[in-house]
Amino acid sequence: MSKKDFYQILGVSRTSSEDEIKKAYRKLAMQYHPDKNPGNKKAEDKFKEASEAYEVLSDTQKKQNYDQFGSADANASGGGGNPFGQGGPRYSRSSAGPESFSDIFGDLFGGAGAQGFGNGGGGFSQRGRVPQKGADLRYTLTISLEEAFAGAEKVIVFARQKGSKEENTKLSVTVPPGVKEGQRLKLAGEGDSPASGLAGDLYVIINLQQHLLFKREDYDIILDLPLKYTDAILGMEAEIPTLSGKSQIKIPPGTSTGQVLRLKNKGFPKLGLTGQGDMLVKIIVDIPQTVSLKQKQLIEDLHAMNEDTPLVKSYNDRLASLLKTR
Repeated sequence: MSKKDFYQILGVSRTSSEDEIKKAYRKLAMQYHPDKNPGNKKAEDKFKEASEAYEVLSDTQKKQNYDQFGSADANASGGGGNPFGQGGPRYSRSSAGPESFSDIFGDLFGGAGAQGFGNGGGGFSQRGRVPQKGADLRYTLTISLEEAFAGAEKVIVFARQKGSKEENTKLSVTVPPGVKEGQRLKLAGEGDSPASGLAGDLYVIINLQQHLLFKREDYDIILDLPLKYTDAILGMEAEIPTLSGKSQIKIPPGTSTGQVLRLKNKGFPKLGLTGQGDMLVKIIVDIPQTVSLKQKQLIEDLHAMNEDTPLVKSYNDRLASLLKTR
């Protein structure tokens, strides 16, 4: 987990707008760019640090992960870290998203673009410029929980630059079983393409639809199961839905609200690993607000037996012990 405070590095607050974050980065990039500070290792480090901060804070998903988890890569799905990996700068662009690094460097240095790292990854090389690389693109793909569970083949339509022209493109995306909210699927070479040079990549960001019954927690599936209070007292066998069909579950007698029953291997496939998560059935005992006269009489007869339920008995025992010490 990153120990760096990216907001402090750029000199902005957590509530700063995209334009304010971009403006702060422009200022630092102009001040510390290695082309303007040849041989100045401290300036070079400051430039790398600012670029890393901007890479995260200018990307909606990475910024959200960073704010929540202290890391731009909470889902271990790629991205985050230094924006300049091996092979030169990595750019990010979307039609409604933050401005790309290439656009910023073009503004700062008259369209010359950013130069690649020298041998060994230290400093900017003055011996030549790297080939122009098209901007990376992002596309948010919304899928159902069932599609995330089983995997799916989805067709997306988006716009990208091809040379000097913008074209509408249709692509098929394979969604692997077990993908998580916010996970990125990389389609290499499917981003913007300059007239000469390398094409950028397309990153498909997974967005999960809210389900009518299920919730997801890591690789587990959560189901809230309401029970009549008589079924909770007497116990029963219930048929419940899962993402792969139906299953039977045994409700033991005396089950209380909040108790969790586990169905092994009924959760999500562990993407990149073996095995599956579980299905967790959370019991909610449903107490009626009104009862019939006959039901009321039966309940009063039961109450007259004056037998404590387990939790009440435990509480009364602990209360009696506490009062003895006073």
